[in-house]
Amino acid sequence: MVANIRVPAKFSKKYLNSPVHGNLILNLKNGQEIRTNSVIMSLNSPVIDRLTSELHQSSLEMDDFTAGAVNCFVDSIYTGDVGTLQKQIFEDVNKMSHVFEVSWLTKWCFKFYKRDVLNFTNNSYQEVLFACEIASRAHYNLKQTRYVTCFVKNLMSRDISRKMFLQRYMADFAELSKRQLEMSLSMARNDFSLIMVPLTSHLTMNLKCKNLDKNAMYLLEACDVQKFRQDHPDNFDDAANLLLEISELSECDEVKEVVTKFVRPNSGTEASSSENVVDLVETTEECEDDDEDDSDDEDFPEVSTQTDVEPERGWIQAVDCNTYPLISDNTLQFITTDNEVQRNIFMCVIILYLKKEDVLGDGLQ
Repeated sequence: MVANIRVPAKFSKKYLNSPVHGNLILNLKNGQEIRTNSVIMSLNSPVIDRLTSELHQSSLEMDDFTAGAVNCFVDSIYTGDVGTLQKQIFEDVNKMSHVFEVSWLTKWCFKFYKRDVLNFTNNSYQEVLFACEIASRAHYNLKQTRYVTCFVKNLMSRDISRKMFLQRYMADFAELSKRQLEMSLSMARNDFSLIMVPLTSHLTMNLKCKNLDKNAMYLLEACDVQKFRQDHPDNFDDAANLLLEISELSECDEVKEVVTKFVRPNSGTEASSSENVVDLVETTEECEDDDEDDSDDEDFPEVSTQTDVEPERGWIQAVDCNTYPLISDNTLQFITTDNEVQRNIFMCVIILYLKKEDVLGDGLQ
């Protein structure tokens, strides 16, 4: 177990790639490597701490990530800053921060996503798509729902048409992955009519109203039919008529079953949406959670000023002097440390004061 030093911290980068201190080798693509110090890495990552101290690993395979992202990840750990983070490598750095459980870096990555990735300069489709796919993969692979929440909120706050974006996002309907289907549902969670536009186009233009493919059935089964019919009765009727026509032409029992459930849902039946679809109503506050206790605007303390005191017992930090009168024209000042020390010193001051005033007499030594 490594010493308890609060991170992020400003370690010296001179220890990087040191033949003496670099006892943990990160193997990159194309035979490249970075020599890091296992203690510095372990202080930031409990995962690396277990791999080195318990499993005695002296190297880690990092070839799943780009060399630039790994260098940024290591640089951030050594400097306590993310100054080298860029949009092009953000996703890999964010993934590493979650894989290796570098908690402070995951918060910084989320802030970077909100401030930089979602900062569209001209609201172009490519800009929005870039942020959309990052949010989708963060949710699908890392179980980070807040990225999707913030993306959709940002989309709506900028008056970017979700309908137009979804039409283009879902244009190649048959090739959409399950992750992309779930992202589409998350963006249009409360308005399935937004999904029906590209879905109808796919059914009529590509499938010629003859069948339902797996993507179409997946979306129809995930739809909250009761809400769709209540909020958009005309759109629902058009969709129902189209699906009934397809059902009559199809010989697949599964297609007929899906259409029947959609057109004539039981009053108590709920949509069987995937657990990976984000409920934006329930997760609205997640976009703001980290702002309350972020310390990114503060200077991180130098390693030389830190101690091995257990974090839960508090860091020893100087605070304002407290003055307690003893007798006239005499005072005692002390600088408090943690609560326990402060209470002990305060009791000593009281005892000295009472003894000085002869309240306790000479019996107390």
